[in-house]
Amino acid sequence: MSVSIRAAALADRDAILEVNREGQPGVTALAPAEVEACVARATLFRVAEVDGELGGYLLVFGAGLESVSEEYAWFSARYASFLYVDQIAIAARVWRRGVGSALYADLGREAVRRGIPRMVCEVNLRPPNPRSLAFHASRGFVEAGRLQVTDGRFVSLLERELAQSFK
Repeated sequence: MSVSIRAAALADRDAILEVNREGQPGVTALAPAEVEACVARATLFRVAEVDGELGGYLLVFGAGLESVSEEYAWFSARYASFLYVDQIAIAARVWRRGVGSALYADLGREAVRRGIPRMVCEVNLRPPNPRSLAFHASRGFVEAGRLQVTDGRFVSLLERELAQSFK
């Protein structure tokens, strides 16, 4: 299996939407126009190609934006510099084959390259997402807080501080 990471493009929209559908309710549903807006607005929007097909994506916003979500606002109130993982979703056909790890390794290297000291995200506690909690814990993320979100979700707010290099 060959995994390559690259920037998302408008041509990836339908494949991103399919992976997004597979990832629900662990990720928020995206509409076609939202994917297109994120390609233009996101700090980083990466896709993982697995043997030539889109196998996952990672949507990231940096600090200093006006408003992304309640969870983003929580981190913004605490930290001046971070990369916020808004979504990561992996196609079911390639689960547990290193795609998520490859996306996060790319993100970590980019954070270090930019001098950004931490990566942050949230994972649903309600509805529960134990697979994502385990994935993030295995990559060094620790809980920084919890938040009841107005859409009914209850989330764990996670962070990983970065060293000068990332592996």
